[in-house]
Amino acid sequence: MPHLQFETTVALEPATKRDFADAIADLYGERMETGTGHVAVTVRTLEAGGFSLGRLDADDDAVMLNADIRRGRTFDQQRAFVLAAFETASERFGIPTANMYAVVTEHDGDQFHEHDRVLSSWGDHEAEKGA
Repeated sequence: MPHLQFETTVALEPATKRDFADAIADLYGERMETGTGHVAVTVRTLEAGGFSLGRLDADDDAVMLNADIRRGRTFDQQRAFVLAAFETASERFGIPTANMYAVVTEHDGDQFHEHDRVLSSWGDHEAEKGA
């Protein structure tokens, strides 16, 4: 169950957050070759002064992505997802992709718990059937 956490300086309406989260879950499923029923996406708007990225001015809008994913995806899959997520955020929020930063952290599958199961690490078999 990946947890894709977005933090931004842009105030967003609840419907905008939901649409963005749905689009991100779909992107994740496509790029990572898995189903989307287990993808968690959170979108938080930070208060003024709650975000600092050294290369930006204090009043520049920005996006931060923390992606906690299961071990097993290639670097190319991870990079393709991050770039697609940046493009989606840029198109929807009007923030330049240069004002975005991502950290991808890989975890063994057994660190992801659902109410009825613990996941295994990702495998190629999911490309056809999903998680």
